[in-house]
Amino acid sequence: MDEKDRAQEDGRNVSLTIPAKPDYLVLARLALSAVCRLTPLEALEVADLKLAVTEAASEFVHSGDDHDDDTIAFECRLGEGRLELELVGPEDVTSNTDRELSHAIIDATVDESEFSPGRTLLVKQLS
Repeated sequence: MDEKDRAQEDGRNVSLTIPAKPDYLVLARLALSAVCRLTPLEALEVADLKLAVTEAASEFVHSGDDHDDDTIAFECRLGEGRLELELVGPEDVTSNTDRELSHAIIDATVDESEFSPGRTLLVKQLS
């Protein structure tokens, strides 16, 4: 890949690291909205993706002061025919019931998903 291709690819990717606090999730949703403007996705599909990101991030969010240094890293990668959203954060802090509900919502709103401790990958195919 030459410098021109790399620069073009970098312009289609967005990385963001936020504190693992509920109030900061809006920033990830805004970044996702900006990337989605470069896609053929309809408004309802973008809303579904924003819901999926919120649900995925909820597994890494802390509400207490004892986790002030924890962060969630978001990466949106826009490639040929697909949008990948990767989240990396602290170990899962949700209950099994909450996690199962979040995964069901995510699976209903994206085309592919992978869940592992401290990492979630969401994929939306673009037509």
